[in-house]
Amino acid sequence: MKNKKWIWPVGIILLIVCLIFSFQWLVPSISAKDITEEEANSVVLEKYPGDIIKTKKTETEYQIEMKLDTGLYVIKIDAKSGDVKSLVQTEKAEKPVEEAPQQPPKEDIAPTKETTEISVITAPEAVEIAANHLKGTADMDDTEFYQLPGQTPYYLVEVEIENGEDDREAVVQVDAYTGEVKSVNWDD
Repeated sequence: MKNKKWIWPVGIILLIVCLIFSFQWLVPSISAKDITEEEANSVVLEKYPGDIIKTKKTETEYQIEMKLDTGLYVIKIDAKSGDVKSLVQTEKAEKPVEEAPQQPPKEDIAPTKETTEISVITAPEAVEIAANHLKGTADMDDTEFYQLPGQTPYYLVEVEIENGEDDREAVVQVDAYTGEVKSVNWDD
């Protein structure tokens, strides 16, 4: 009988220790505060450059509607941790129709060598396309390749048309992927 008396105190101590550990795991989840709306907006602005249209808080997350260059998005942020849960595009941005530049500014765009990608046409092909399009002559010395960030690469080819006294020149923009003539700018 004496040997069984120590079982009860040890069992009670083990039960108390177990309750303390389980209570410590529950306390942080119960007492953790949600981040503020300003903190949620700050997290989004750090990750995505754009304008916040509106912020709405549900029980577990913030739903932030934001306008970026590429369109409208709804970004969901966890209200406890501030982590981005999802980013969903709700509307695409409309791109304005722009005229092709007559001559790209030299300080912004530096001519580059031809790319080695299989899908880009070569400079001699661009020269031939431009010359055939205007039924004139062009050479490699008057051809430049441009690749702007986020835009389709293109060639600018200077073409001469000889009609006796009425000789004319034009700059032809040729799409480097498709070989399509995108614009013709006549010299005055």
